[in-house]
Order: sequence, then structure tokens, then C-alpha cells
Amino acid sequence: MKYKMFKTIDEIGKRYRFTTTLPIIGDEEGLGLTSYQAASEHTTKRIQEKLGKISVLELCSGVGGTTVFLAKELQHVYAVDMKPARIEAAKINTQTFGVADKVTFVCGDVLDEELLSEFKNKEVLAVVTDVEWRDDLSHSLTETTPDITKTIPSTPTLFEKINRLVGPNIAMHMAANTDKKQLQQLGDCEIEEMEYQGIVKFINVYFGELKNTVGVTKFIMS
Repeated sequence: MKYKMFKTIDEIGKRYRFTTTLPIIGDEEGLGLTSYQAASEHTTKRIQEKLGKISVLELCSGVGGTTVFLAKELQHVYAVDMKPARIEAAKINTQTFGVADKVTFVCGDVLDEELLSEFKNKEVLAVVTDVEWRDDLSHSLTETTPDITKTIPSTPTLFEKINRLVGPNIAMHMAANTDKKQLQQLGDCEIEEMEYQGIVKFINVYFGELKNTVGVTKFIMS
């Protein structure tokens, strides 16, 4: 049984991030990197309100904890990750959530320009990214770097490639301690602090038509 090689979100104690009771599986680290359901749904709603029921490109999609919520409301999700095991887990999760037919998975390097260029032809109108927040994968998940040039992959490098090869409507999921001045140097953006129980857990950064304003805003996750 495929589940045997994976853990569940309950086993690692992260169920509180989700209101759904459906099983979510993956490798332990991949599950530890999943975003909150409220944040994923919020990003999806933002995309839909700004651009309509479009197709999106999700880079560094992991075990699909965000993918399933994007796919529930949008036309199609092209999800890219370089780890085959996480894609396998994500495929199972999309089946569980009943959205497997709305997701195309690609195992590849998100910095591959040939790969990125393909999505321009698929009428992708927005890109969602969730780079690795650590600068060293041997560090714990809580040891996030504020320097966007040291994320994995480098956020400025990824941003430039997306902007040039896919389009300007970008939503970035970043660590709470990310250097905001560095983000603003990428271009006009809205930096949305995502707060849970009085603590900013991470930030979402919106570019292009996805931003509501230029500056720092706040969203309280319930």
C-alpha cells in the first residue's frame, strides 16, 4: 500500500493547520513544510478575485498541501517539485481531495528555463512559489534565513526567471523573518503578514495584478 512509505499530518502533530478532516500524507519533512489551509484558501481566493478561474503554476509544490486548495477553485494547477517521493504523495493527496484531474505534476528543477517557458504556452496567468526557507538543508525547519538570496533556490533568481519567462503575477510564500527591504527591491509588492493566534507565522508576497496595495498588510488566519 502506497501509504506505508509516508506519514500523515496527524502523526507529525500538524493537523491544527487544517480544518479539513481528510487524510494528508507525505514524508515527515514535507508535511512539516505544509502551509495552513486558511492561508492556501486565502491565496486561492486572491487569485480568483483578481484574475478569475485561471490556470496557475505552483513551484516547489511539495506534498500538495497547497495544491489541493488551489485546484478546488481554479481551472488547473501545474505543480512542479524536484523530489519524486513528494510528487507521489501529492498525487495521492489530490486523489483524496477529488481534484486529481485538475492537477498536472512535473518533476523538475524550478530554475530550468526551458521548463518554465512551457507554461507560457499553457496560458498560465499566475505563479505561486514556496521556496525552501533555510539556507542549509541540514538545519532544522525553524532555522530560516532572512536573506532572500540564500533561500533554496535563490528567490531573486527564481523571481527574475518567472517574470521573464512566465509572467508578472506572482504570489510568494516566505518565512516570517524574511528581509522585507530585499523583497521590495524585486519590485512593487504587497507583503502580507499571515498571523495565527497573535503570531506572524509567515508572509505572502504579491506582485503584479495580485497585489492590493504596495506595502505591508496583515491577514489573521482562524
